Amino acid sequence: MGTKEIIANQNTITIERMRHPAEILARYQQDCQQYKELKTSKGNVREQLLMLYAEVKLLGWILGKTEADVVKDVTI
Repeated sequence: MGTKEIIANQNTITIERMRHPAEILARYQQDCQQYKELKTSKGNVREQLLMLYAEVKLLGWILGKTEADVVKDVTI
């Protein structure tokens, strides 16, 4: 792939719109609830918990929450 093709591909990529803060908050709360449910479930869910916690932590960062607040929100 040449330079011109790479630039053409970059120009055609659609940029996602910024999310509304209410959408981010709703997703954060939904993921916190899902984390709590997953934490109490049986089986090998460690990888899922890690991925979900990373997403919750990122959403919390976007919302301006400290890590302590995020931990408090996901604990039962």
